[in-house]
Amino acid sequence: MADALWQRFEELRRAEPGADAIVDVDGGRALSRDELARLVDACAPAVRSSASEDGVVAVQSANAPELIAAVLAAWRDGLVALPIDRERSIGDVEALAEALGLRVVLRGADLVPHRCAPSAVRLGLAAGTCLLKLTSGSTGEPRAVAVAEDALIRGIAQICSTMGIGPGDRNLATLPLAHSYGFDNVLGTLAYVGIPAVLVSDLVPRRLFTVVRETGVTAWPGVPLLLDLLTRSGASGEGPLGALRLVISAGAPLPVATREAFARRFGLRPRTFYGATECGGIAFDREGTPDVPEGCVGSPLDGVTVDLVDVEDGVGRIRVRSASVASGTHPRPTPDLSRGVLLASDLGRIDEHGRLHLLGRVGEFVKIHGHKVHPVEVERVIRSLPGVRDVTVVPYERSHVSEGLRAILAVEPGVDRARIVRGCEAVLPPYKVPRSIELRDELPRNERGKLDRRRL
Repeated sequence: MADALWQRFEELRRAEPGADAIVDVDGGRALSRDELARLVDACAPAVRSSASEDGVVAVQSANAPELIAAVLAAWRDGLVALPIDRERSIGDVEALAEALGLRVVLRGADLVPHRCAPSAVRLGLAAGTCLLKLTSGSTGEPRAVAVAEDALIRGIAQICSTMGIGPGDRNLATLPLAHSYGFDNVLGTLAYVGIPAVLVSDLVPRRLFTVVRETGVTAWPGVPLLLDLLTRSGASGEGPLGALRLVISAGAPLPVATREAFARRFGLRPRTFYGATECGGIAFDREGTPDVPEGCVGSPLDGVTVDLVDVEDGVGRIRVRSASVASGTHPRPTPDLSRGVLLASDLGRIDEHGRLHLLGRVGEFVKIHGHKVHPVEVERVIRSLPGVRDVTVVPYERSHVSEGLRAILAVEPGVDRARIVRGCEAVLPPYKVPRSIELRDELPRNERGKLDRRRL
């Protein structure tokens, strides 16, 4: 297996050994590139001894220098890194081990080996595979996406080129690095471009604002949930956030209200980024203007082509062509991946400016009185109403036959069902107005901002 990513890091280290690599805010330590290389040496024995028959090294950890060092150590030895989200239970980890043929999972910042039950599974990974990314779904069988080293490098380059990120920047890492978005935008750019990573897990607004201003971060890959929390917090005052010049939002839809409220308060408008585990980045809001509509995720990244298939009334399934597309999925292949092409699970339309608009997931259309309705378009109307903080719309079913829509909302005090109905009726045809409206204090979302449907 190739080791170009490690060689690239080594080139950067030799050029500037004392340059910052990691600022571990929670751990109270900062590591230069030289110091990170020494940490790689320290982690290497545990990494080598944990490798599966397929050469896979699984690490479950919160964001920490040791997680990054373990990934680099795996690449140095020609092994395949498999970061596992810290939120996964030990039961989930055991299921992953059985499905993917893992012998040992290194857990925590101390990389403590957790020995798994014997598994006869052999994945037969393609040559050049350097990374397995776990899909973000919370249900169904474990599935890992195999990424070749050249595809990962191309994906990192696409992100940096499109977003204008390069030497001199500094990333704030509040996202789990085990997730595709955090891995590519933070760990990937650290390894291949040399962009330092500022790690912080304490997301209390006052402390987070202090970290942003004191550590000199210039780019922040975030999620709408956290951007909304910071916007509504009274902890930080108004005005610029230090050297921060680029706020990226992904993982869930970014409401226009949240985007513009953040811009008014801090003078910096968050930019929507859309991607998939199977191919990395897909589209980005290059414009950063206030008139970008709800659901628009911008234009394709440099080197990425997007079109639609099975189009009906301008809406179709999103197809991505890119050198960053993964080589396959394990333990079973998916028909959605072919050489350099991903058939995404999302529906969209492309406007006259070449911008992609997301319209929900394939298979989520609801038939109501003969009309095809997608819950996402109703969600956008409700989310725009005054006092609505969060919303999801699902089929309202009786006797297994969908008869309409059900809206579940988190609202500000004083907002009642009648106001929501009136707001919907002013914009939507009658068959799209939800028949059932439920008000809650908040909707359950995970740390990436995705709706947790099991808890809901």
